[in-house]
Amino acid sequence: MPVDVLVLLLRLSMVAVLYLFLVALVAMLRRDLVRQVEAPPEPEGAGTLVVLDPGPTPLRRGQTLPLRPTTSLGRDEQNVIVLADTFASARHAVLTWREGRWWLRDLQSTNGTYVNQQSVRGEAALEAGDVIGIGSVRLKLSP
Repeated sequence: MPVDVLVLLLRLSMVAVLYLFLVALVAMLRRDLVRQVEAPPEPEGAGTLVVLDPGPTPLRRGQTLPLRPTTSLGRDEQNVIVLADTFASARHAVLTWREGRWWLRDLQSTNGTYVNQQSVRGEAALEAGDVIGIGSVRLKLSP
């Protein structure tokens, strides 16, 4: 076998190995990107509400209420968290997990929604430990 043919075969082998490496690299990157797209960016159930003061509701002091990515609060039975307080509106407020944090939006309730005893107008960003007031019920946001 002439030396020229051997050198040509070695070059072709190196090109084939290089292309196989590139194909394997692209396949690995594609698989990782698909995993990132399929995974939810924010974890569900990223927090709970702890009952500080149940008011006239059947909730118990210290009870933990798990949160969904969108958690509605109010007197109506269709809410995620039902607050059987006459001062709570049927659909009083909604907690939403967005941008890596919880947001509380008052749904134009009659008696208002409070965070740390401050009235919420529209929407408010929450931090762990914030106390939400709806009617006579007090709930603390816990991570």
